[in-house]
Amino acid sequence: MQWHFGADRPAWRLPQTPLVRNTGRKIAVVGGGVEGLSAAYFAARLGHEPTVFEATSKLGGLLRSAIAKYRMPQDILDWDIEGVLEMGVTAQTEKTLGKDFTVDSLLAEGFEAVFLASGGWDSRLTRGGADNTEEPIPGTFLLLDLIKADSKRHNKIPCGSEVVIAGGGKLALDAAKICVDLGVENITVLFRQTQENSPAEASDTEPLEEEGVKIIFNAGISRLFGEGNRLTELEYVESGTLSKTTIPLQTLFTASGRFPELIFTKYEPETAEVAEEVAEKVAEPVEAPIRWEGRAPYKQPANSDKTGLFAEGDVLTDFSAAIKAIAAGRRGAASMHQIMYGISSDLSETVLRPDSVLQNVDCVENVRPKPRLIMPLGSTKELAAGKEIEKGFTEEMAQAEASRCLQCGLICYERSEEAAEQKAAA
Repeated sequence: MQWHFGADRPAWRLPQTPLVRNTGRKIAVVGGGVEGLSAAYFAARLGHEPTVFEATSKLGGLLRSAIAKYRMPQDILDWDIEGVLEMGVTAQTEKTLGKDFTVDSLLAEGFEAVFLASGGWDSRLTRGGADNTEEPIPGTFLLLDLIKADSKRHNKIPCGSEVVIAGGGKLALDAAKICVDLGVENITVLFRQTQENSPAEASDTEPLEEEGVKIIFNAGISRLFGEGNRLTELEYVESGTLSKTTIPLQTLFTASGRFPELIFTKYEPETAEVAEEVAEKVAEPVEAPIRWEGRAPYKQPANSDKTGLFAEGDVLTDFSAAIKAIAAGRRGAASMHQIMYGISSDLSETVLRPDSVLQNVDCVENVRPKPRLIMPLGSTKELAAGKEIEKGFTEEMAQAEASRCLQCGLICYERSEEAAEQKAAA
C-alpha cells in the first residue's frame, strides 16, 4: 500500500544510479518482461552494461499484455520501466532470439553473458506464437511442439541423429516413439524421478529399450554446450551421487511450459587437448565458430539442495506473481556476475531459508490496537472510464498507516553455530 502511494508520485523518485563504478562488461538479457527487466536492472546496479532484447514492440511482458488496465495502469508501468532504463539499461524491441540474432552472435558482439528470460507459454500466446515452433536455444524445443506437430502429421522440427528428451512422464515415452518413427539413431530420455517413483512403468519402457532408446532415471540437466548455432553436448548430473556425465546431442526436447532460464557464456576448455584443438582452429584463416555453454542461475535458498534444470521449486511456465519474477531476475543478475568473475555460486550456510529459526516478536504489551486503513476503491463509473480500481492513499492516510509501525527493530537473522562458537571462544 505504501509502495502504491509512492508510485502515484513519480516526482518523489530519486535518480537511479549504479552501486559501483562501471565495469565495462556487456550483458545481454533476452526478454523484456518482469524477469528480464529485473535482471538488467540489478546487473546495471553492479556496474555492468546490460542490453534487453524484446520480441514485441514494447517492454513490460505480461504486465502490459495480460493484466487488466484498471489493475496495472500503463502510465505507472511505463514509469517503472523508465526507472530501469535510467539505471543505464539499453533496450531493443522487436528483436527475437533465434530469428534476428542468436546466442553465439551476441557473444561474438562482445557480450560476456547472455541471460534467457523469454517467459512461458502465456507470454508466447501474447506474441501470437501458439502455432509457431520456437527455437531460442539452438536445437532446443518444447516437448509440446513435437507432440502437436506429430498429431497434425506435419512435423517440421529438425531432429538430429542424437536426441534427448528431458522429463514429461509417459508423454516423454510417446515423444521417444515419435523420434523412433522419424528415424533418429540415438534417443535418450532423462527422468528426474527414481525408477520407483517414475510414472513410466516397465511395461512402457521395455518396448522402447528394445528399440534402442536409453532411459536414465534420477538425473537432471546441468549444462548445455554448443558451437556456433548448433547444440553439441549435454551434461547431466545424477541426483544421488552428484556424478556428472556429458553426452553428445543435436536436439533437446524439454517437458515444460517455458524454455529454461540459462546463462550463456563462451566455453573455456578445461583440458589441454581441447585447448590445443581450439587453438588450431583459431589459427586457421577461416573464423572458427564460437563455443558456448549454458548453465542455470543459482537456485532460491529453499531449493538450494536440488540439482539440475526443472528441479523442485524451479518455474516451469510463467511466474505466478510479479514479485517472484523480480526475485528470479535478481538471482540471474547475481549469477552472471559470479560467473564472469569466477565466484562460486554456492549459498552460505547462514542464508535465510523458509525453515530458518528467527528471533521474532510473538506478542506485544501495552500497545493500543490500531486497525489498518482500507485501500479506497474506484466506483463502477470510474472503472468504466478506465480508472484504476485501487485509488491509493492520500498523504494523510499514508502517514496514518505508517504510524502503525511499532519500530521494534528486534527481528534479526539467527546466528550460525560457528559464529556462536567463535564468540564463546573469544
